[in-house]
Amino acid sequence: MASLFERILLATEHTDFDAVAESLALDLASRCSVPLRAVLPMIRNLEYEIASPDLAGRQAEDFSRKAADLRKQAARAGVILETAVKPCEALHRGILEEARSFGASLLVARRRGRQGFLSNLLVGEMVSKVAAEAPCTMLFAPANARPWNRGALVALDPAAPGEGIIRAALEVAASCKLALNFMAVTEQPSQAGMLLERACQEAQARGITASSHRAAGSPAEQILAHAAALPADVILVGRERGGRFLKSAFGSTSRKIIGLADCAVLLVKATE
Repeated sequence: MASLFERILLATEHTDFDAVAESLALDLASRCSVPLRAVLPMIRNLEYEIASPDLAGRQAEDFSRKAADLRKQAARAGVILETAVKPCEALHRGILEEARSFGASLLVARRRGRQGFLSNLLVGEMVSKVAAEAPCTMLFAPANARPWNRGALVALDPAAPGEGIIRAALEVAASCKLALNFMAVTEQPSQAGMLLERACQEAQARGITASSHRAAGSPAEQILAHAAALPADVILVGRERGGRFLKSAFGSTSRKIIGLADCAVLLVKATE
């Protein structure tokens, strides 16, 4: 099975909204001693190119400068970076095509861009569309996320105890030298207790510091409150098979956690 950090893809337009996602991706690539690839999706409009070839040329030059600036930023961080400017009809399509062709194991993206910021969306429209179809695990970076050096909160669902999220948590802890806090929000303490105990035992067997916490009530509210109290650098949540969570109701647990967390959120791809 491929490592979570083996093929990291950063999706960015190299704007102020992307700065934290870029920093996190560079930091992970540096920690894991792996090269990084960045895709810069560029909207392509054939009518616009025909009518205004000079403006289209300037757009291409602008993206080339952005890519060059990113490579310089990576070099300063000691990271090998490959960039791909991706002409596309829709930003999310360009990112998804690159993720599939690259065989990405982890896709790093901002949480919101300009449109999401202005309309006060929990998760930006472009990022929502990418997440709904992403072929791999995704890392969402809010504006105030920071490099990981404190710990990770792992949200476990006793009703669907997928192995993928525990494996991802162990890899995050080992690669980034983080302590793990496993959490389950449920009204059934016995079921949660067994799952939490097993997760902690697996972590401790690998020399990873681990603790557990059980709570009752609203899963999103409890997880967000506990992440803030720890405090956690990243929250790990599982993604349903098929990846359609962001197309569901606005108040879904995953969407609330991703949209409201102060720290980064890792949406772990379901194990096939």
